Parts: sequence; C-alpha cells; structure tokens
Amino acid sequence: YVTHTELGTSGTGMTTWLFIWEAPNVPQGNLNLHTSVLFSNSNGLTSGDQVVYTTLALSEPQYGCTNSLAFNYSSANTIDDGTCLFNLNSNLLGLSYQSLNVTGLLEEELELSINVHNNSDEDIIVHVQRNITSPQTPLNWFCWGLCYSPTVSQSYYEITIPSDSYVDDFSAHLIAEDNPGSYSIEYCFFVEGLIEDSICASVNFTVTGDVFGCLNSNALNYNSLANSDDGSCILFPQPIWDFAESSSFIHTVAINSDASILINNSPISTGDLIGVFYEGPNGLVCAGYTEWFGANINIYINGYDDETGEGFPSEESFIWQVWDASDGVSWPMTAEYSSFQLDQNFFQDNGFSALNSMVNINPTNSQTFNIPGGWSLFSTYISTSTMSIDAFLSPIQEELEIVKNNSGATYIVAYDFNSIGDVLPGQGYLLKTSSSTEFTVEGQYLKPQLFPITLESGWNIIGYLNTESINAEVVFQELISQNLIQIVKDYQGNTLIPEWGFNGIGSMNPGEGYQLKAHEACILQY
Repeated sequence: YVTHTELGTSGTGMTTWLFIWEAPNVPQGNLNLHTSVLFSNSNGLTSGDQVVYTTLALSEPQYGCTNSLAFNYSSANTIDDGTCLFNLNSNLLGLSYQSLNVTGLLEEELELSINVHNNSDEDIIVHVQRNITSPQTPLNWFCWGLCYSPTVSQSYYEITIPSDSYVDDFSAHLIAEDNPGSYSIEYCFFVEGLIEDSICASVNFTVTGDVFGCLNSNALNYNSLANSDDGSCILFPQPIWDFAESSSFIHTVAINSDASILINNSPISTGDLIGVFYEGPNGLVCAGYTEWFGANINIYINGYDDETGEGFPSEESFIWQVWDASDGVSWPMTAEYSSFQLDQNFFQDNGFSALNSMVNINPTNSQTFNIPGGWSLFSTYISTSTMSIDAFLSPIQEELEIVKNNSGATYIVAYDFNSIGDVLPGQGYLLKTSSSTEFTVEGQYLKPQLFPITLESGWNIIGYLNTESINAEVVFQELISQNLIQIVKDYQGNTLIPEWGFNGIGSMNPGEGYQLKAHEACILQY
C-alpha cells in the first residue's frame, strides 16, 4: 500500500507518488495491477469525495531470440535469452552460430564455435582454411577435429559429415598479450577438392584490457596502443629560454581555445609552450610564457624594472616563439591580433591584447655555404633528396679536389671515386678546393635535438647543426664540465682549450666543421 503524511493531504495541480513492484524471478503467468485513489475535499464527510480506479495488465514474459535476423527468431519473444542462431548456406554446406563476435580481456583465451551442416544427401569430407584479414593480428589458431598450431592455415585432418547432418567440431581461438583492439579472421569451409565453393564466416575478436606504456603523444617513446600510463615517457627537455625577472608592470595577452596557432600548417598540441620575448643585450629574453592545453589562457608579460634592468621595454613590439614538445624545437612565430582590443603588438603598462592566430616564420629549408680556397672543414644542417657526397657537392665540382671524413675515407673528384658514401647528420668533412666558392642546397632541416653526435675517444670531425652562431664554450659547456673535451679546432687553426680556459674560436658557425679531441667516448647534444 501507499500512504502519506498530513502535509501530503493538500495541494493543487499534480502530485506524484512512486510505488515500486518487483516481479518474481520465475514467470507465474499474466497478472493485473490495480490502483484506486481517493480525491477528498477534506470536509469530514463523504460528500464531494471521488474515488478513481485503474488497472494495468502485465503479460508473462516470453524468453527466446529477439533478433529478426536469426533463424530461430520469434515475434512472440519479449526478452532475449542469448539463444539466437544464425546461419549461412551454400549448395553443399551451411554454417550456424550464436554470434561471430567475441570479446575478452588481454591474456584471456577468446574462443568461438561454429556448427558446420551437410546440406547434401551424401556423406562429405570437409576442410577449413583460415585467412588473416587484420594487420598485426595476435596469436591465434583453430581446431577442426584436432587443434592446429598458429602457423597452419589449412586443415589436413579429415572431418566427415554424414548426409543431412552437422558437426560442432570447429572452434576459433585468439590470445592477445599486449595488443588490445579488434581483429577480424575469416574461416572458409569447403568440401574436399572443391575449395572454389567455400563458404566463409568472418569472426571478430575484440580484446580489451590495460596496456601500460607512455601516453604522452609528445614523448619519444609514445605508445599509441597503450591505455595506462606507466611513467616511462621520455620527453625533450624544455627549451633553455632566458627569463626576465617579474615586475609590477604587466601586459596581458589573451589566447582563445579556437585561436589558429600553426607550425608547418599543423595545429600545436597539448604540452607545447608559447613564449613572448624581447631583445636583450645577449639575445632574446622571455618575458612571459604559458603551456598550451587547448583552452582559453592568458599570458602575463613582465614589464621593464629599473632596479633589475630586466623586463619588456614599453612600446617595444612582441617577439613570439612556440616550442614544439614533440620535436624539441623552438619556432619563431608571426602573430595576428584581435582588432577589438586597442593594444596590439606593443607592450603597454596594464595593457591588454588578444591573439587571433600565429604561424611559424619561414621554416629552415636551405643553407648557403661559403667555401674558402685550400683546405677547410664543412658540415650541413640540411637533408637533401640525395645525400651522396658527390651529389651534395656537385655544384662546386669544378673547384673541388678531394674530401675526407674522420675515418679517412675519401671522395676524389678526378677519379670519380667515392668511398665516403652519404653526408651524415652531425658529421664534419675535410675538403680541398682550388679556389673560394659558394653554393646553396635545399631540403629538410635536420633538427639538432634529433641528431646527437657520438664522439670517439681521440680525434673526431664534427658538424655544426645550429642555424645561428653560438659561443663555442656554451656549445660544449656540458662536456667541458665533465672534463671530456681536450681541444677543439676550426679549419683556420683557432682552438678552444678548456683546461686553460682559452677560447680562440669564439662562436661556432653554420656550414663549418670542427676537429675535436675527446678524453673518452661521449655524446654531444646540440
């Protein structure tokens, strides 16, 4: 029964009471639920009262197959009990099965059975052939009379099916140890000697479960198959930007989530850094930055502070860079601002700007070499379609005499002899020309972060992969701090000798190569 409190005896409009009835687990025939409700005017008498009666008829559920595609479907069934059977038929053979889809966990054996029918009036011998239709399908096999190893694709054991009968000897099996996903395998049944009349069924195996690995798409070891992070991600170190100390003067730049920020025509991704810079005495200085998460963000730019001598100078224009976390490369950017904000590309105390879009400025795709006459050292940060050293240096073939690498292999122009092979990223080469010359190559930029240079103990000839000149002591700072560098020379004989604190090279320059003597084997990472 349903009852109510005194507070529930009055009201206007509609009032609802909820009454829950739970059916018995075992069907007991059709039944009726009866409801009567008293509407009263609360005058203490029966006059003016009204009783409303209704009934709800419930039919006994019918369990069975409710899928109209199954051959044992019945429209009288109201609750599916998983007994649906499906079939495929040819002239001689038919297949019946409850489903061609099976789901399971990693390291669990997934199994599915198919009944094979003989539609003819004679006994027949039937074989089965397995066809892998999904790439990288995990370990799988099938059983037909006996279970075949995963390397066997066609049965050789004979299964005889009597006329107008069937067998339930076939089963398909799959185990995925660390590759979740969906895999389709086709099984084709045929009468012995009549493989062209095969009847085929495609079984869909769906494997679920945890695959541990790196989920950060910016990481070097990102695992696209993983769904549980194991903390193993190896990321590029964040850029070494010089930062200005904070001040009380701030300019705010708003970036909406729908702002178009592109690097080589591709949108930036989560984990990339957006920074704004100004020209300091020693190069660019970052006055504000943020990490991109694809949401609305603000960048707060620190203004100039008289005490520290740092910060964004008033009325100076913004210089933008985006660090691509997936490649470990900082890209100079050009920006467009919202016209709805008064402040645009210049710093203002308590100013406000809004970015509409940014694109990277002219990606590096060419390099010009100025080769002096006589002996010199060269290297490149460009990869061309053909990196063979004779093809790479073909623009200066008339002036070129000989090229050597660190191992002593040579390219001798007069004899068209090339034992060097290809120009390698990060390697330097000794060459001799009859006169000074210049040439330009076009290709793809070899991002220095992607090409660490292996140094042998003793002498090496190394390339320079940066696009700008950098002080040699800064380039080798990490190796010098570990006492791994004995001496570095340029082609003119200028030296860097860390033990004496002497730098006669000054800055290292793009296009040049350098001789380096290491105390022991190590890695140079630009």
